[in-house]
Amino acid sequence: MKELFRRLSLCPRIAWEILAASFLTNLMSLASSVYVILVLNRYVGYGFDGTLYTLTIGVLIASGLGFAFGEVRTRLAGVVSQGPSEDLGERTLSALARTRLVDLNRLPVGRHQEMLGALQQAQSSFDAANVTAMLDAPFMLLFLLAIALIHPWLMVLTFVALCLICVFTLSGLRKGEADGLKFQQQTQEHRNLLSSAVSSAETVRAFLGGEFLRRTWRKQVDTLADLGAALEKRRLAGRMRQESVTVLLRVFIYAFGAMLAVSGSMSVGGLIGASILSGKVLQMGSSFLQAYLATRRGEQALARLEEFHALPLEPLSGAALREYSGRLEFRDVGFAYSGSTSPLFESLSFVLAPGSVLCVTGFNGAGKSTFCKVAAGLLEPGRGQVLADGVDLRQLAPDWWRRQLLYLPQEPTLLNTTLRENIALADPDPLGQACQERLNHAVRAAALRRFLDTSRQGLDMPVTEGGKSLPLGIRRRIALARALMNQGRLAVFDDPTEGLDSEGCLAVYAILNALAKAGHTILIATADPNILKGAVLVLDMNQKPTPAFVSAPAPGPKQEQA
Repeated sequence: MKELFRRLSLCPRIAWEILAASFLTNLMSLASSVYVILVLNRYVGYGFDGTLYTLTIGVLIASGLGFAFGEVRTRLAGVVSQGPSEDLGERTLSALARTRLVDLNRLPVGRHQEMLGALQQAQSSFDAANVTAMLDAPFMLLFLLAIALIHPWLMVLTFVALCLICVFTLSGLRKGEADGLKFQQQTQEHRNLLSSAVSSAETVRAFLGGEFLRRTWRKQVDTLADLGAALEKRRLAGRMRQESVTVLLRVFIYAFGAMLAVSGSMSVGGLIGASILSGKVLQMGSSFLQAYLATRRGEQALARLEEFHALPLEPLSGAALREYSGRLEFRDVGFAYSGSTSPLFESLSFVLAPGSVLCVTGFNGAGKSTFCKVAAGLLEPGRGQVLADGVDLRQLAPDWWRRQLLYLPQEPTLLNTTLRENIALADPDPLGQACQERLNHAVRAAALRRFLDTSRQGLDMPVTEGGKSLPLGIRRRIALARALMNQGRLAVFDDPTEGLDSEGCLAVYAILNALAKAGHTILIATADPNILKGAVLVLDMNQKPTPAFVSAPAPGPKQEQA
């Protein structure tokens, strides 16, 4: 309810217009009941055709006006929800794109997908139908008043029935919330199992994982079946209670009304009209409760989204240097993942002068990829500073800084769009001539042309499943071409030759030589002996807690030991 009132308060004028349209809509809907009463009492009693014609034309006009007012309020209600829903979508998208990587990675597996589901739930819960159903609730008094004018006791019976339906619905809601939450959690775990089974199909077959999948599948399906049966039983019980209350109300209305009609306290037309009006009241009450439950679920989804939105974001603004030379400095830098017993590295200090080439080595898990992400500004150090031309990366505008990078991750991922759009992702003018020239150069340099020539669609080939359907070597070449689209002075390559054939490795060597000759500062995490044998600076991540240079750098302007 709070979220509904908040949305209405953002558009007070439209809110009042919706209320006015709702009043007129409900007022016009009274016409059908009045028509029945007058036809039975006036026309049937006197048989004057003019009365019937007049009443019929009047009810048709009222029905048309009611339909028109209903359309107007539905459109107005859509306007009320449109702005907040779009704002919520923008905030969620911003959180997905700008949440600090270290905080985003702390979320449990599947939580990101749950966030998108919560977004859809929140947006659909406050649609025009639910808004109008909620705002119709006060006008139930209008129908109760009309029943009271026919006979007060019939109004009392209707009000008691309405209260019983509310009590049954709300009590069922309290009992079902815990089971609903368990069902949602189990459903998410089941989806995660299915997703992992599909993405790891080769592992399932090669290592006989089918029996494990069957056992886990059956256990999850049985749990979901039990929870689903309990929820369905509760829903059926609630529906039966509502239907029983509706039937009992109709019986009591006719029984008591018939006695009143026989005693002359009420006409037959009034009895039929009261029955119609009481049914309308229960219908409005049921619609209100359904809308209330939907908005309650929407508010719960909003609460889950707020946890996501509360994660720290990267800043939108910051410093931007006139020109970046490529100098990079680590000053007493340490990093540890949350929950780990010891840091990956600490007290790391050195300076890479423009044009330096640093190779980073170490065993699996030693922290090479993390070191690259810290150097690229994707992860913030737990202590110390990483500086570009003497400015802390945290003070630089993220968009500006990332245009200074040629970044190749160890495990490249792609977006579900075309190859062309993936490679030119960071280009501010992807349709421009300059972008197309850089793209063609990047494709040739990454040795992608042979692969593209085998595809009928070429660069317009769609990427699915984040690129997982493509061979690792092809994904790495695409990511290499994507890195080359930037015109920055710092190249950070994480295991650039892993998964590549001889042609791909030669392309990487040629790119590294070209970047070095052009004076780029290069940071490479690698175990490739062909790269290491030409290295002057080699940082060994196996040395704990502080990595060390395993070969002394030659003196000169290219590096300074801090």
